[in-house]
Amino acid sequence: MATYRGRKTDICRTVGFNIWGQAKCPSSKRPYPAGQHGPNQKDRRQSEYGEQLLAKQVIRRFYNVMEKQFHQTFEKAQRMHGNTSLNFLRLLEMRLATNVWRMGFAKTVFQARQLVSHEHILVNGKIVNIPSFQLKVGDVVSVRDRESSRGIARMNHYEAAAVPAYMEADIPNFAGKVIALPEREDFPKFFHEQQVVEFYAR
Repeated sequence: MATYRGRKTDICRTVGFNIWGQAKCPSSKRPYPAGQHGPNQKDRRQSEYGEQLLAKQVIRRFYNVMEKQFHQTFEKAQRMHGNTSLNFLRLLEMRLATNVWRMGFAKTVFQARQLVSHEHILVNGKIVNIPSFQLKVGDVVSVRDRESSRGIARMNHYEAAAVPAYMEADIPNFAGKVIALPEREDFPKFFHEQQVVEFYAR
C-alpha cells in the first residue's frame, strides 16, 4: 500500500501556515520553506502554474492521498453530474480515513489511515480496512468493540471532537453516521479547488 514517507510538515512551511491544526507544527515558528534559503523565499512571487501546483499539493497532502490516486479521484469527479470542484472535495471528504479523523477516533489523518488498515474500524457493522473506501449518506462508522481498538479512541479524546455538520456522533457507541453530503462551507477556507481544476485542465 503506497503512502507518503517524507516530512509531513514541509507543505505547511511552504504555504506559511499549519494546515492540519497540529499543536507542534514547525510552521508556527518558521512560516517559510525548509532549507537555508527558506527565509528568503517567503515572499517569492509565483507563476500561475506554481500557484495551481501549490493549491493541488495542499489539498492532496491535507487528505494524505498519493498523486496517482488524487488524479484518479479528480477524473471521477469530472464524470459526475454537477460542480466538478465540489464533487472532487466531496469524494476526498467521504473517504473512510477522513471520516475516522473527523470523528476524533484518530488525532491525525495519518493515524486514521493506520487505524483503518489495522482493522480497528467498522462500516455498517463490518470490518473495512481500505482507507479510500467511499462512504455514502446513511453509512455508520464505528470502532470495533474490543479494548485495543476503543482504547485508542479514548486516548485521542474522541468525545471532544468537533464533528462536522454532515455527521451525527454517537459517543456512547463509539460511532458516527453520515447524515448528508458536505457543502463548501464544511471544507477549509484555504482550499483553492478551482485552481486544481485549472491545473488538470492544462
